[in-house]
Amino acid sequence: MSRFPSTALFALALALPFPAMALERADLLPPEAQAYVRISNTTNFWSQFKKSSVGRLWADRQFQDFIGHPDAETWKEMVFKDKSGTEGELIMEQLKMLGGEFILALDPGSEEPCIVAAMAEADFRRSLDMDEKLKAMSKEPFEILKHGFQGVEIVQHIENAGSPDASSTWQADVGGTFMLGPSREWVEQCIVRLGKETVKEPAGNPVLNLNLPLATLLRQAFEASPEKGSNLPYEQQALLEALGLLGIEHLSARMELQDDQLVIDTTLQADGFGKGLLTLVDTRPSDLPSAAFIPQAPASFETGRLNLLALWREIPRMVEAVIPAAKPQLDLLLAMIRQQTGIDIEQDLLAHLDTQYFAFSTIEAERDVTVFALGLRDGRAFRQGFDTAQSAPTLQPQIAAMLDVQEFLGHTLYLTRSENPDEVAAFAVLDDYLVYGDPDGIRQALRTTYGEATAPYVPGELVQGLRRFAPSGAFAFSAVDWKKNMVVLIRELATPEHTRDLTRKWAQSGSPLPPPDFGKMPPAEHIASFFNVSYQYTEAVPEGLHQKIVLKY
Repeated sequence: MSRFPSTALFALALALPFPAMALERADLLPPEAQAYVRISNTTNFWSQFKKSSVGRLWADRQFQDFIGHPDAETWKEMVFKDKSGTEGELIMEQLKMLGGEFILALDPGSEEPCIVAAMAEADFRRSLDMDEKLKAMSKEPFEILKHGFQGVEIVQHIENAGSPDASSTWQADVGGTFMLGPSREWVEQCIVRLGKETVKEPAGNPVLNLNLPLATLLRQAFEASPEKGSNLPYEQQALLEALGLLGIEHLSARMELQDDQLVIDTTLQADGFGKGLLTLVDTRPSDLPSAAFIPQAPASFETGRLNLLALWREIPRMVEAVIPAAKPQLDLLLAMIRQQTGIDIEQDLLAHLDTQYFAFSTIEAERDVTVFALGLRDGRAFRQGFDTAQSAPTLQPQIAAMLDVQEFLGHTLYLTRSENPDEVAAFAVLDDYLVYGDPDGIRQALRTTYGEATAPYVPGELVQGLRRFAPSGAFAFSAVDWKKNMVVLIRELATPEHTRDLTRKWAQSGSPLPPPDFGKMPPAEHIASFFNVSYQYTEAVPEGLHQKIVLKY
């Protein structure tokens, strides 16, 4: 198969979602190329994708009228805009041969990808004939050589042949498995193994996998950094270490397209969560909150845990590890804050915060209203500490410049000052919660808590479904009603300001696709009708964190 379409294949693979745990073809990958994207069956993937919310919307007549019915020639022009028409045709034919399992792997230390894929022997032979035609069209020096190994033909493609920049890729096909990579030795190893073993073809629903050795990628990125060895006030590696990011070892993800839903499982392997930014993570199981001000039918709902106190205590260590000279300055700053405000941030504020939070959004007057609530261990003590700080004479000018303080139902409501009313946020203390968000949402929370006689909170369908979905050990879980949220999003995108901006940028891009005809844009409710709800949870597992997302069609 030609080396020419590798860029298009790479772009195609990156455009797809991800996961890990590949089948036997992934075992053929070289040890240094364990960052990979895999799709179990490309043909089945696209046919199954048509059943998804996005797939059904794309096939909708009203939506196609809106986007101009782009045809195959238009897409070909986009993908192969730097190729002649004949070149594009040949490359497209080669891509069509990849109808089964496909794996694209990268060695972070090399610019050349490895490809392992299902390909029939006849298709491989046909692709070699196309390579000869592509060679004749190439404007750059390009050679094709053929070698033999254990009765198998190995094809070598040489770019910039005869120059110092010459580079080779090697490819072969054994028993319906195609290999392409920058190393002849690797291709020969695959031939030996495939001569002894039979590849098991993937079965069942199409699955996409992503495998990323994050620690290796971070370290290699640091080694390749042009700033390494420069006179920086700190080393990048020391910063990553202090932030705890080098403790994140590996990310794997698995996305399965089922008939009625998309299921994504992600596992993040990390060496503990007691260092750097990872101290923010509290993996103790969360409860479903029952605050009276949670609406029965929110557009979205989320609950989880954040350990702000632990992160605060970690900050001095991170500063000292990265910029040792800055640690005394931080201590001096904290001492000055204590002197000027009369409070200790840790003892008088953060110590009174719980780790569990929840957030919800509702749709009010065709806009999203969001409220975030963080639990308080001692609401009265937290309020007293905050009142002491904000009433300090030295802070009065800053408080007056930043906050508008109002009384509402006998409670203090703080609103941020902004010339744009849409950017104003509010916060208040409601008994056992510190609440923050849209001013209308905070006022409604105050009314429900203090000003209105209401029945006990009863979770609605969205939250009840979330509770059934999330296991008892999850420390974070959320649900989104996309029908409600898409209406707001689409109406926002359809405003004259956004449509003018999009049309202008589209014209500047030079895209062969015509800009959408906003005069034919379907109603927001019609677009939203193709979407359903999604559920998500995160839990601690022995290897790190596991997250599951289910997007229902």
